[in-house]
Amino acid sequence: MTAPLADTVAEAVLAHPAVHRLDPGPFGALASYLPGRRVEGVRAAGPGEPVEIGVVLKLGGPVPEVVADLRARVREVAGDVPVDVTVTDVVLAGDD
Repeated sequence: MTAPLADTVAEAVLAHPAVHRLDPGPFGALASYLPGRRVEGVRAAGPGEPVEIGVVLKLGGPVPEVVADLRARVREVAGDVPVDVTVTDVVLAGDD
C-alpha cells in the first residue's frame, strides 16, 4: 500500500535543509485528516488537487528561493498542481 499523499508531501518538505518544521497555522486549520490522525501543516486532498503547506524555516537563505524549492519538491510527489506555501515563522539555524 502506498502512503497517503499528505504523508509523502510532509516527508518531501521536511527533507529540505531549510525547513525547521511543518506548521498548521494559528488555528490549526492547515491539515489533512486521515483515518485516526491528522497531518498538520499539509493540506492535500488527493491526486490532481492543489496542495497547501505551512512551514517554519531556519533563517539563512533567501526565503523566495526556499519557497520555490519547496514548491518543486511538492510537485515531484503530487504532480503538476498548484502549491501554496505559507511561511509562518523563521528560527535561527541551530534553534530546536
